[in-house]
Amino acid sequence: METFIDILEVRFGKNQPILTEEILCVFSDISRQAVYKRIDAAMAEGKIARYDRGVYYLPTETRFGKSSLLGTQVATKRWLQSGNDVYGYVSGFNLVNESGVSDQVPNTLEITTNKESSRLREVKPFGGWKRITLRKPRRPVNARNVNALRFLDLITDQQIQFYDEYEMDALKKLARKAGRSMIYDCSASYPGRTAKKLAECERYRVFA
Repeated sequence: METFIDILEVRFGKNQPILTEEILCVFSDISRQAVYKRIDAAMAEGKIARYDRGVYYLPTETRFGKSSLLGTQVATKRWLQSGNDVYGYVSGFNLVNESGVSDQVPNTLEITTNKESSRLREVKPFGGWKRITLRKPRRPVNARNVNALRFLDLITDQQIQFYDEYEMDALKKLARKAGRSMIYDCSASYPGRTAKKLAECERYRVFA
């Protein structure tokens, strides 16, 4: 007979973030109180560990003791992606760095995600970041449009006329990945200044 931990391991694997709502979903046939009791019992036995409020994982033994999660793993699961389900992307200076336009690594993590309903909200930092801010997207994020939204966020806040050759190549690569038609479709959700930046992109042959 499969145990509580066996079921979680088959579903999520070892050393992977498991959100409370996911555990409740897996054991939807029993009460929430009963699920929390099983979590507490498993934690007492050292079979499950809590990374942060609402985030658990199944640890393994290492030469340094029990394993731990990386902050990036937790942030990804909470706000960006789970399997093929994409629901967010890093934004702000993190986006500039991730896209290759800048090599500066910010100590603030900014994320735009479907999981956030506020225009802007700061949450308790973890994983080495000094600040973590969440934003509601201009339109729902999915696997098809995420790169277009990333591109539009980037050009809206950047002065692309000052880009050097390396930075412009990075922008063109992101544009190809996003697709011109998807970019223009998503641009309807952005302010007027974004349309002006798209015109600049055309002038600098970003979509060529």
